Amino acid sequence: MNFFHSIQSRITLSVLLFGLMMILFNNWRNKDWLTQHQIERMTQEAADTGSRLAGLLQHLSRKQQERAAELEMSYVSLSPDMDLGLVCNKEGLVTCATHMQWYHMNVLQTPLAEDWRRHINVLSTMEPAVEWDASQKNLLVMVPFFETYETTSRAAVLIRYDSTLALQLVRQEAWHESLRQAGVLLGSCMLLWFVLDELVTRRVRKVMDILRDATNGKGPPEVLQGNDELSMISREFSGTMEKLRMAENMVLEAAEQERRKIGKDVHDDLCQRLSATKMKAEVVRGMIKDSEGKTARLAGQVAEELSESTVIARSMAWGLAPVSIEKHGLKDALENIIRFAEKSYNVSCSLDYTDVSGSLTNSARELLFRIAQELVVNACKHSKPQVVSITLRTEDAHVVLSVIHDGTPFSEPTEGRHGMGLHLLGQRLRTLSATLERTSEAGTRDFQIAIVRIPLNNP
Repeated sequence: MNFFHSIQSRITLSVLLFGLMMILFNNWRNKDWLTQHQIERMTQEAADTGSRLAGLLQHLSRKQQERAAELEMSYVSLSPDMDLGLVCNKEGLVTCATHMQWYHMNVLQTPLAEDWRRHINVLSTMEPAVEWDASQKNLLVMVPFFETYETTSRAAVLIRYDSTLALQLVRQEAWHESLRQAGVLLGSCMLLWFVLDELVTRRVRKVMDILRDATNGKGPPEVLQGNDELSMISREFSGTMEKLRMAENMVLEAAEQERRKIGKDVHDDLCQRLSATKMKAEVVRGMIKDSEGKTARLAGQVAEELSESTVIARSMAWGLAPVSIEKHGLKDALENIIRFAEKSYNVSCSLDYTDVSGSLTNSARELLFRIAQELVVNACKHSKPQVVSITLRTEDAHVVLSVIHDGTPFSEPTEGRHGMGLHLLGQRLRTLSATLERTSEAGTRDFQIAIVRIPLNNP
């Protein structure tokens, strides 16, 4: 069975693909949510850091503790997200910075010059400014404070944060979460695969084997154990096959009864009439004078043809109703098959017979006779053998019928071209719960073997 055509694989792959789609969607949603959350967190932390640092610098400036202010600025620069930072007064003179080379420089000579120009009004309003650039990569914080107790001594803390590392960590976290979800999904799909294999696929294969065996005539179909839908299908199929087999048995029995009736009618009526007519023709032949030689010869021909017709009619009656099975047993009926084959097809036949009358019912023996008749006649008609052998024996709780000949091998008819004989043969095999096996044996001559096995518990 093609992997992608099985229900098990389709269900598992559907769950896997749906799960992957949900993981990708969650990855995109989580990454977006985590990015926004990180931006909000950095904004709040930057505002808090700027306000705290401005307060400390204002206190240290009034105390004229420049070294302490520089030390505090160095602590702030330890943050992994901080890019640049400085402190300058309203004239733009840098009094403290994260880079030593900026000390006592004009702010317009530093990389933060454009940010200073854009937010210079903070020194007038004395309101802090927190702003992201358009790409949300850089965050600028500018917080004003008073260097002395004079309201004119204004200064500001200017810090720029770079979110590249933080957002990269966010994306990695989202990706790792997706990988964890993918691992859970893969494990769940593997578990689903084994569950489907245990609960569905194996049982479906078992049902298919049951259907195949029933189609090939390998005895009554099994019933799948359990109470699920497959077990219900198995039970319904077994019941249907049982009803079908009963119907076939009734049809075969009706056909055999009609065949026996026709055979008896042919034997008791037509054959008797033909025999009587033949005797009358012989009497007429004797009454004709020798001078009328042509008429005598004609009467003799009529008698001969009536004799041949009587033989043919009796052969037909025997084929339709082999009364020897009921009166003389199966062995006599099989010997009649041999005599018929030897006479009609000019072959050498033999019979190796073991009495099985105690193992089979009358109807089963008659069906076995029909099977043997069909196999022998088919071999003589189509394989053109010189030798045919029939063997009947019991073996391993089976009645075994073997038909062996040295003709050409049996050729299975193409689809839709099975003859009526093979169709009836299959019906009889199913009725007996029997199997038919064809094989060959190599030697000085190749022998073709047809083996029929009938269970002894056959009703």
